[in-house]
Amino acid sequence: MRFKRLSFCLIIGLGFAGIIGCSQGIGTNSTDVILPFTQQAPVSNPSVLCENRLFPVRAGASWMYLNTGGPSGTFPYSDTISEVHEDGFTLTTQYSNMSRSQQWECETDGLKALELGGGTTASITMQGITAEFTTSDISGISLPNNLENGLQWEYSLSIVGTLPMPTGELVQSTGSFSSLMHEMGTEYITVPAGTFEAVKIQSTSVVEIFVPFGGQQVPMKFNSTSMVWYAPGVGYIKSIENWDLGGEPYTSTTELQTYVIP
Repeated sequence: MRFKRLSFCLIIGLGFAGIIGCSQGIGTNSTDVILPFTQQAPVSNPSVLCENRLFPVRAGASWMYLNTGGPSGTFPYSDTISEVHEDGFTLTTQYSNMSRSQQWECETDGLKALELGGGTTASITMQGITAEFTTSDISGISLPNNLENGLQWEYSLSIVGTLPMPTGELVQSTGSFSSLMHEMGTEYITVPAGTFEAVKIQSTSVVEIFVPFGGQQVPMKFNSTSMVWYAPGVGYIKSIENWDLGGEPYTSTTELQTYVIP
């Protein structure tokens, strides 16, 4: 069983097109400039195990995105593969005022995110309370290597951690994330970075968190449906995500602006 840390202010996400939610200023003006992460990666050559035609795992590869329509407004961000190993890699997301790193594992069936993370924002808060969680029981694949027509697959994980209450007491909180994905064929998609023949993937996700309140575990549940497009040899180029955040629906769009693949 593998455990990884993640911040409670991120909830909801799945890697390249996932959602990290935090109302602590992730949103920025579209005119802000986000510089790609430039840490020197210890591995310069791609991992054979990490080869995936829809997502080029190359140390130093970077993608610039712009997100619109979410509760945090319009904001840019960048994703960079900051480190590559024989059996995995690190994806670093850079915003104007913060950065996050997400660990991935490469398996014979495809790429698997070991943590929640990604680029858009859900602006989920717990009245200013922040907690640290670990992920466990990670199952399924985030992005298969052999994506056949009509293929369906699942990805899920559990989270557990301590949540500070207003009284100062630390209480145990648990939750889960699950996603069902479906390959929907290919189509031409135009984004600021260019026009690509892309693979379309539909995703249905559920996040459930149990928060201690009044001596009971109160469930908080969030649902989403999204469309994500990947261009072979380029990676994630666009997503349209529809979320129901406690009865408050919204739709956000993310589009690739520029990219560099070494």
